[in-house]
Amino acid sequence: MKHFGFVGFLATAFVLTFTVRSEAQEKPVMTAKDKTDTVKLTMTGEVDLDYVWRREEIVAFTGGVGGTSTPANAGSENSFEGFVAVRLNAELSDKVSGVIEFGTKEADAGHLSVFAGSSATGPTALNVKLREAYVMVQELFLPELQAQIGVTTWNFDLRGKGESMAFDPRHSQSFFRNVNGAPDGDVTLGARAGDYQEPEPVGVWLRYGREKLVLDLVALPAVIEGGPPHQDEALYAIDLLYKIDDRESRIGLIAASTSGRGIEIYTYGGGFDYRTAGGMDLYAELYFQNGTSGGSAVIPSLSIGGYAYQGGIEYAVPGDLKTWIGANWTYYSGDSKANGKSSFFASYENIHDLMIIEDMYLGFDWDTNYRAIKLAGGFATNAGGNGNLRLSAIVGLCQTARSVQFKAIPGPENTRKLGNEADVRADWDFTKQLTLTAGVAYLWASKVLEDSMGGPGGPSATEHTVLFTLGTDLKF
Repeated sequence: MKHFGFVGFLATAFVLTFTVRSEAQEKPVMTAKDKTDTVKLTMTGEVDLDYVWRREEIVAFTGGVGGTSTPANAGSENSFEGFVAVRLNAELSDKVSGVIEFGTKEADAGHLSVFAGSSATGPTALNVKLREAYVMVQELFLPELQAQIGVTTWNFDLRGKGESMAFDPRHSQSFFRNVNGAPDGDVTLGARAGDYQEPEPVGVWLRYGREKLVLDLVALPAVIEGGPPHQDEALYAIDLLYKIDDRESRIGLIAASTSGRGIEIYTYGGGFDYRTAGGMDLYAELYFQNGTSGGSAVIPSLSIGGYAYQGGIEYAVPGDLKTWIGANWTYYSGDSKANGKSSFFASYENIHDLMIIEDMYLGFDWDTNYRAIKLAGGFATNAGGNGNLRLSAIVGLCQTARSVQFKAIPGPENTRKLGNEADVRADWDFTKQLTLTAGVAYLWASKVLEDSMGGPGGPSATEHTVLFTLGTDLKF
């Protein structure tokens, strides 16, 4: 795909936005005279800019801005990261609409996108690409049926809070990256932390929706384009969401097939989210997998059988501060030995409660062979009339489900101590369009981290690390 300069992109976006808004003040925005079915054009955009400081232990496994940092040469690093996007929405007659979005991606091809910098494999700074493109058709054959064709925005987010436990292909990595016939070992922390991707899943999403029932049929033959059809990562799924009451309580079920690179995995599961009139939110999810992999010299023959679940409770405390507290238990299966099976749970997960351990953009994105107890709370208030101020804190007590086996350190060691993490975050809606954010995270008692850097005798090995971020999010 062709790229053009970031400065030129911003200038073009500014001119287009100014033109659209100026015209909108006097008359509707028009396309060509012969396009009489165009009802409305809307241009919007977003600029997300984050300053991030990572201590050397995180840089060692993310690769850093240059993509070449290792436990042997890493140092602490600060960078400016994020994305810029301009989006055009076109509403047409006959219940047809379309979306095109150009901009930079927050992560791409194994690297974070930074506002300045380069990597060993080429520039990572702000290449402009097609971020989103789809056509939406309402009332397709039936009043309740709609279709989205193109780069789909489908996910299976049972709670509706932007954190999918198993299926969010727009905000994840390859489904198969954790399929492995051996236990976690010396290289797995780095392999997960350095795997930055934002797939553009292409296909068709059909949704049949009534007042309480929603049924989705999803066919994504190219979640990740791999060249020949058998190398493409493909996802086919059917899911059902049923609303129990007017408080948005609901149950959900999903069955999915994911294939590519000689691997076929079937996932079945679902859960519920029950919200009481008194401000209590109870939720649980459970997923099972089976499948096969390989049979070639590149991919060994494996049987696949993983599982994952989570359960939690959240309570909204009555009062003007909008205080909330919550607790969560999360589990993703892993492997304990090499026996011709892969018990690692594979997913397109998008959980980022903990900035260091779980977040794909900031930290390690440890998303399989994982169990955690998370305790969180926060409140929102009006900051002197200038918009909402939201403060939150979370503590995660984290272990691996099966031992990580370190054989390269003196005196080989098996450990499950992934570490404990405490995060504090603040979000201030300075205006309706501008949000200022800040966060700090501290990880300690992580033997997995220390042993990944060579064990207690390593020159930079330690059980703790720190991350800090400060940013802005402007939407126009």
